[in-house]
Amino acid sequence: MLDITDIEDVLNQLSKKRPVFHSEADFQYSLAWEIHEIHPDFNIRLEKREEINGGELYLDIFIFKNGKICALELKYKTKRLEITISNEDYHLKDQGAQDISRYDFCKDIERLEKVLKKYNNGIRFAIFLTNDYLY
Repeated sequence: MLDITDIEDVLNQLSKKRPVFHSEADFQYSLAWEIHEIHPDFNIRLEKREEINGGELYLDIFIFKNGKICALELKYKTKRLEITISNEDYHLKDQGAQDISRYDFCKDIERLEKVLKKYNNGIRFAIFLTNDYLY
């Protein structure tokens, strides 16, 4: 299963292919695809629903193999940017509201902690990607 050095390697490889993303969904899909290319034997799900204590929550990326799991929560917050890379135009918005986004990231971590109480052998990552220096 993924460990800290694996996720760093995956992110480094992805950054060489995709230094910018159009949206958080684009980042989520691209990261999941990169993990799949490196580890084709992993089962990967996007936006997996989990029921916890009578409630439900969704995980951005959920990976499982042989009874082991890895859950990832992602944030992609941008400052305005107009750029073309490899003939592809990117038009990032200035999302602002850094205080709310920081709080949302803490809620992502809390969600990971709740879900992985259910899985004794699970590991988790919260990844925050931004081009905004205010984070």
